[in-house]
Amino acid sequence: MSSPRAPTKVSNYRHKKILEMLGLRQSVSADELATEFGVSKITIRRDLDALAQDKLLDRTRGGAVSVSGLRLEEVFEEKDHTAKREKALIGRYVASLVNDNETIFVNAGSTTLEFIHYLHGKKVRVVTNNAACLTLELDPQQELILLGGDYRAQSKSLVGDLTIAGLSGVFSSLTVLGINGVSITKGCTTAVNQETSVNRKMIDHSSGKVIVVADHTKLNCVSSFLTCALDRIDMIVTDWLAPLSFCEELEQAGVSVVRVPDEG
Repeated sequence: MSSPRAPTKVSNYRHKKILEMLGLRQSVSADELATEFGVSKITIRRDLDALAQDKLLDRTRGGAVSVSGLRLEEVFEEKDHTAKREKALIGRYVASLVNDNETIFVNAGSTTLEFIHYLHGKKVRVVTNNAACLTLELDPQQELILLGGDYRAQSKSLVGDLTIAGLSGVFSSLTVLGINGVSITKGCTTAVNQETSVNRKMIDHSSGKVIVVADHTKLNCVSSFLTCALDRIDMIVTDWLAPLSFCEELEQAGVSVVRVPDEG
């Protein structure tokens, strides 16, 4: 994710400090800025509007977020080591929401892989294009339906017409999706075009909730291809490092947000 333009190029002290805060936290609220600088919310709104006009930040209803950069695809082995603890706790939390006898769509990704891992002990049916799940020690009482299709080694995923065809006759009671970026204005985006078709088919064939799992590094990011707008999902589960103000913006957009706490 690209950071805002260097604060040293901004002469206004308050503007400079706002950009420094955004560089560290990705989002801020007008309320906290007014408290921080001891000025009125009207003054802060003027500051944010001026910075937005210079394209140094993006305005939101309650504050601002840093200018979103384009999030590109990572090789699976690399992203599997990014925010690994956060992903594990996110996966475990979402698995705790699952009831026995559910049919669950799960797409490709390292966070969704953690979710599948923590389904151990539950009698469920998992329908997935996440080929990495074959590396897990699956519970014998679980039914795994691995979709066919073209194998992508970079993401350990199955994509293409055969994958879509495999989903055509199946409907889920729960869908869990990993994505590459969550943006207030751009929605949920993905780095691989072929995977967006699979994600959309899973959403279209969902009879129950659609949950997006996204650690804090995915928030306020935009990737190359649109999976869906925010109004197509019911919940985003992220971690304790996710900026609270950005999560509040998501809530205001109609999406339920859970910030899984750190147990350490």
